[in-house]
Amino acid sequence: VASSFSKVEVILCICVHVCVFFSSGWFIKPLKEITTSVRYHQSIRWELVSEMKAENIKSFLRSFTKLPHLAGTEQNFLLAKKIQTQWKEFGLDSPKLVHYDVLLSYPNETNANYISIVDEHETEIFKTSYLEPPPDGYENVTNIVPPYNAFSAQGMPEVKQNAFTFQDFKRFSNDFCIITFKNAMLAGAIGIILYSDPADYFAPEVQPYHKEWNLPGTAAQRGNVLNLNGAGDPLTPGYPAKEISGIT
Repeated sequence: VASSFSKVEVILCICVHVCVFFSSGWFIKPLKEITTSVRYHQSIRWELVSEMKAENIKSFLRSFTKLPHLAGTEQNFLLAKKIQTQWKEFGLDSPKLVHYDVLLSYPNETNANYISIVDEHETEIFKTSYLEPPPDGYENVTNIVPPYNAFSAQGMPEVKQNAFTFQDFKRFSNDFCIITFKNAMLAGAIGIILYSDPADYFAPEVQPYHKEWNLPGTAAQRGNVLNLNGAGDPLTPGYPAKEISGIT
């Protein structure tokens, strides 16, 4: 028994020394690598930050937003090619443009949505305009997208009186318009008017666009009412919108 115990003791002793040896190497070597890695990433970070200039950001933002570029339009494709060219100039390996077959929703320009108020004689006394007044400098810009909510249903809901109370509004309203639309539908609403509250889009002592960044008083919101919880294209939810998915 004593002999067996000694063998076990020796084996344990060897195991302890081996474990200490490897443990020392395991903890010491990564520490140097981590230190080097942190310093390297910090240097890259500062190099990237030093390249960021407010003037460049302003110039790029202006370049990509000065003209309407609704998804799927020719102008949007031109911007995509412009970004591809710039990325190549910046040194990215191989920026590519990949084709996808997606279902997009566009406003009906020949029969646009509008909101009207009629009196007791069914005479229209108010009707919203097709487009907002253009800001200074945009008078000659074409292809401006009229106010609409993508994937909203067509129809002409008529409301004789407002049946919703303020408490009803608080119950289904949400900062995210898709959730507001869904909650209103579940509450029995047959139509919904989405608009931007000045309290959320107008900062004190700031001029409206395009002098500064406040939303103009005549501006109307564009948006989307399709709620797929991030599943992508409505025809191929959860899958790429390509023929290879076997769904399109």
